[in-house]
Amino acid sequence: MTNASLKPCVVLTSNQYKPNIGGIENSLYHLAQEYKHLNYEVIIVASDLNPENKLLPEVEIEDGVTIYRYRAERSMRFGRGIKHIYNAIKLYKGILKKYSPVVTVCRFHFNVLYLKVLGYNNVVYLVPGVVENETKASQRLPTKTLAMIKGKASFLLHKIVQRMAFNRADKLYVFSENMLQQIKKINGYKSIATCKPGVSLSRFNLISRPSKVQLREELGLPHEGKVFLCIGRFVKAKGFDTAISALTQLGDSSVSLWLLGEGAEESELKALCERLDIADNVKFLGRQSCPEIYYKAADFFIMSSTYEPLGQTILEALSCGLPIIGARSSERIITATSEILGSTNNILLEEHSVGAFAEGMKNLTKFSESEYAQLQQQNRSLAEQNFSWRTLALELANDS
Repeated sequence: MTNASLKPCVVLTSNQYKPNIGGIENSLYHLAQEYKHLNYEVIIVASDLNPENKLLPEVEIEDGVTIYRYRAERSMRFGRGIKHIYNAIKLYKGILKKYSPVVTVCRFHFNVLYLKVLGYNNVVYLVPGVVENETKASQRLPTKTLAMIKGKASFLLHKIVQRMAFNRADKLYVFSENMLQQIKKINGYKSIATCKPGVSLSRFNLISRPSKVQLREELGLPHEGKVFLCIGRFVKAKGFDTAISALTQLGDSSVSLWLLGEGAEESELKALCERLDIADNVKFLGRQSCPEIYYKAADFFIMSSTYEPLGQTILEALSCGLPIIGARSSERIITATSEILGSTNNILLEEHSVGAFAEGMKNLTKFSESEYAQLQQQNRSLAEQNFSWRTLALELANDS
């Protein structure tokens, strides 16, 4: 089996891809499109895991990119992890033989090890997050003893494998100085480069205030009053409980908060809204395949995370011109918010607390039309100038 194409091949891989929705899947898609336009043969490799447990095709072509999927063992039988690894290695071996990629960009630590064992060259590990920080920040500890033991064992395994991936990858890239420092604490001798992700400027763009009102009407959402937006998985690290609690201190019943996403904390967040008697002002809008519609319809964006390797949502909010509120990075707030917004007129809070977010949100709602329009343009310009998928694609391929 040989590759008929004379083009150089780029492989992009992680443990999951579409129809999953998230920052990693988004990065693979946009990098694939850029490499395609740069005249590469582009291959995406991932497992077939997906939220609806659908049986996905092993091979398909989408938008000129070939997607290969290895089967993930879904049963709870003993040895399912071994079968999953076997399927992945078998597929990667076939990809290497058929395409001989000139560079492989990997976004999952286990897969870095598979690639290096099989003899892939130029493996770039584009680190999505540091396991030992991200897991601690995101997960609620289970109360049952067996589940707690399994959770701790899984955490330890992923932490060890990621440390091995840091060592074995040919090149390490991160999206922020904050992440670079996290990895240096773990692996101080390995060379690490920083880069910037892109954002789709055509999907995420500015619209006028009248257009926002019209879009809300089309979505069947309240169109009067100001709207704050939060997007992400409903996990502890996103800090959505802080945003909800801050809403109660605004003293303005016309202000709404929209939450896009799903996850383990959803029931707790809804219960919090009921306890605070603001259920009518907080809209849980679920996981959305076209989040750009909601960015455009909202007025402001809240970055309430306490842990975020970079935050693709912040770039999408910038691209849509939304004024943003977030807490400055610190030892407790491990984000890149300060790096991204430090030179702008967006609101950076000195502390991550309900009171601080409430005060910042009040200040945003008091913006005049001219102040709002000026910040819209500033944010859009920042996205246009600094965040390009094309630039990232070239950097990863040329410096590998």
